[in-house]
Amino acid sequence: MAGSDGTVKARILLKAVELALSAEVPSLQQLVAREPDILTLEFVLRILLTYLPESTDPTLYIDLLQQFIRGTVHEPPRSTLRPVPPDREWSDEEACHQARQLHLLPIAEEQDLQFGCTDQLSLFLLHRARRIDVETGSIHQIQQLLRPFVDHDPYIRTWLVSNLLPLRRLDYEYYPQNEGAYTVEAFEKLEGRPAIDALLARSLQNSSPGPIQTSRDIRAVVGPWIYGVSRRKRRKTHHDRPRSSVPVPETEVKSARHINHATRTGWSDVNGWIVDLALRNFSWAAETIEGWDGPNDVDYDGYINDLEQSDDGMEGITEYYAQAGLAAIYATTEFSQSALERSYSILQNVASRSGLQPPPGLDDGQWEDVSSIAQGYINQITELHLPHNTLLKPGNPLTICTQASIALASLILNSNLLLHKLGQALSCRDVSALALFGKPEGHAQELHTLLQKVPTRTRDEVAWAEVRHSVLKLRDWRYETSNRASHDAEAALGVLCRLKREDVEVELLKAILEASCYDLAVHIYCLPDEGPISADTLEKTVLGVAMSSYDGASNGNRTRGGIRKASEIVTAFQNHFPASQSFSEASALIAATHAMSFYSLILQHSVPFQPVNVRTTKDPLSLIGKILEQNPRSYTKLDDLIEIGQNLVRAGLGPKQSQHKTSSSDHQAKSSIQTLDQKLLDSSSRITSMAIEAALSENDFGTAYSYIINRLSPITSANDSSPSSSTPEDDISWRAAFLAGRFSPSTQSITSPSALRRLEQRLELLSLALILAPSSHLPDILTVWRGVEADLTAILAREVAEEDSWNARADRGLTGSTTLPGGFSSPSMAELDKVSNQQRPRRQSRATAAAANEEAPMGLFDVARGAAQAFRKNAFPLNAAAAVSPTRAKERPLSMVSDEGGSGGEGKAERVRKRDLVANAVTGGLASGIGWVIGAPSPTTSGRS
Repeated sequence: MAGSDGTVKARILLKAVELALSAEVPSLQQLVAREPDILTLEFVLRILLTYLPESTDPTLYIDLLQQFIRGTVHEPPRSTLRPVPPDREWSDEEACHQARQLHLLPIAEEQDLQFGCTDQLSLFLLHRARRIDVETGSIHQIQQLLRPFVDHDPYIRTWLVSNLLPLRRLDYEYYPQNEGAYTVEAFEKLEGRPAIDALLARSLQNSSPGPIQTSRDIRAVVGPWIYGVSRRKRRKTHHDRPRSSVPVPETEVKSARHINHATRTGWSDVNGWIVDLALRNFSWAAETIEGWDGPNDVDYDGYINDLEQSDDGMEGITEYYAQAGLAAIYATTEFSQSALERSYSILQNVASRSGLQPPPGLDDGQWEDVSSIAQGYINQITELHLPHNTLLKPGNPLTICTQASIALASLILNSNLLLHKLGQALSCRDVSALALFGKPEGHAQELHTLLQKVPTRTRDEVAWAEVRHSVLKLRDWRYETSNRASHDAEAALGVLCRLKREDVEVELLKAILEASCYDLAVHIYCLPDEGPISADTLEKTVLGVAMSSYDGASNGNRTRGGIRKASEIVTAFQNHFPASQSFSEASALIAATHAMSFYSLILQHSVPFQPVNVRTTKDPLSLIGKILEQNPRSYTKLDDLIEIGQNLVRAGLGPKQSQHKTSSSDHQAKSSIQTLDQKLLDSSSRITSMAIEAALSENDFGTAYSYIINRLSPITSANDSSPSSSTPEDDISWRAAFLAGRFSPSTQSITSPSALRRLEQRLELLSLALILAPSSHLPDILTVWRGVEADLTAILAREVAEEDSWNARADRGLTGSTTLPGGFSSPSMAELDKVSNQQRPRRQSRATAAAANEEAPMGLFDVARGAAQAFRKNAFPLNAAAAVSPTRAKERPLSMVSDEGGSGGEGKAERVRKRDLVANAVTGGLASGIGWVIGAPSPTTSGRS
């Protein structure tokens, strides 16, 4: 076997495992003798324990174990060796991997270590014996394994005597037909509960377990066994005490006391067995208690008389049996109605046997008086008293039979019955833990679970009123006698006593609202005087339930689903909170969501729109943009969309921080109402801008132009007459105007009759953008302006050319061979000269105008004047209508209007002087605006030039 030390060790371990699996013990012994450093005692024992079949004859490996005891393992005789399969060809990595995958069982088990057994071989033998018992159930094979090693360790002898002997008696007397149908784990201890479990296990494994079998075994098997245990303990004490103490007479007294202690301990173990049985099957435990009258009910078959029984300390042991009855009630984990009724029956029997006043009936409507439970008694109970292994300890206040313990158990059982009626099935153990040791968090969770499990009683207000009464009764057991239970959680005593009264009422209100019992909620919690909860808490709770229903809705229509429930809740309580801003916001949110439900809206990744998206989106107004994108011609419903956006703003879901910057101290002093108005106006402008963009995307320039002119006017003060008086910096209007101004429809023909009008409108929008835009964006706007103006000039030039062409064709027609339709004869040369002389001035005038346009194109001052006229038309439409002729604005662009004064045949110098006058006027008005950007000369500079 080549490789590293780890690889060699892995191959040897794998070989040993293969030999153990095939039960080749002689070959395994040979391998152990050859590799003692690797196959140590621990490895060999763990391999045998894990991989050697339990059915293997113990005599095959007893010799190997004995050699380990002697310290040296020798190779067996060759005659005992049998051929074994060749070793598997493992690679180094596979061998190491397989070795690491060997899950060897530990040699020791916890119960053996508790008794101080540290010898590895002894621990292996006991562990091996348990595994043999589990796999084969052969007591004979276990005896074969342990008998050779009885002298090796006293612990093995003790275990053999304490467990196997009682099993043999049960096999041959009471349950011979069930031979092998048991385990030895319950008999592994010399005394105490394991032996009790072993002696009584057969009664539970019988095909028809019940009071006859368990009561008989306790009476006829366990009773004599406890007597025998006490005698064995006395003989052990007599054997182990020093010889010098033999003549001392006090030892006999100590021995008698030891017998009394052993007897009491034995019966305490029986009580513990009953409590444990209650954990597994409470009905069997109840039948056992009803069929056995206690420690005095023992069948000794005539071997033990009453005198000897009293010598064993039977006096005073009966009271522990009553403690076991209460312990069984607290220990059970069953939560059925039958278990609850049997528990109450045991409680009444225990009270009668102890001479105490029995509690009232379980379901007669009367509860035990809480005043009979002193506060000092409750303070004595701790969490250490409730675990099932501490219920039988002396002095446990829960199970010691007193009037207070009986009253407490009665209240717990009645609370459990109330929980069953509410649909929350709990065991008495769980109810006790909640009432006595529960934390506020645990009580809140239990209340939440309880209200969720209440049977659905939609709009059954009477039933929900009973539920509320029951829950308040569970919180404080005094609620029935005092109609208003304590609001202080420290003073309450009940299953949910760690919760404040208001917290419980809040959860009840939520449940009532979820059940759609709005009238009951209003009747209970909207009282004219002080209600169960404060007004602020009521408002927060109601709106919380409404928004929870809103968030869980899958459709935004207020006539169905969660939106309907949210709307009904808000409507039911809104009249009781007329000044509440939160209710107003909730109403606006529901209205906006309802209006949005009529549009098709798909979010990212093909996720359909849900109402919760409105509250989770950082910018809810962006959803309106998605509506415009996904719904064709939805931009025509601008008023509806603006109303949705304004409702979103009223719901407190608008932009968290205004993007506008203040330009004066007066704006900073605006009230909160004005701020809301400003937000509403901003949202309206933003939605209008979205609609404009949507209209342009659908090639509807006319609608976009109309929205800009009529719906998206710049924000100005009523007392100001210039754009600079605008309070906030308008970032929406100029962008919308610029977007529409640079829009060029692809489907419109250049020769269309409306082409000139479209270009004039674009120039008008660009003029408005020049007025409103920040100075940093003016170059871009001016670039677009020049492009539009060039298009307009080209169209006008094309019209002039077409007119000249038409006239030329007409002239040629007069001199040609063909005559015009309707002509009478060819004109003479004199007539042609006369016509030519009449047309020459008009041609010279057009040529002069065209030359003027080419020599002096429209300047930036003309642009500014056109922008001022456009702004005056938008900001002050009445003044604009009075000052500008509609026919003139319709027929000529702003550039043509600017040259009107210089086209009447005057010289170039006069035309420049008029421009200078206009430039001075414009630059004087826009000195703080765009004048420095467009390079307007000052008046003095113009004069010098």
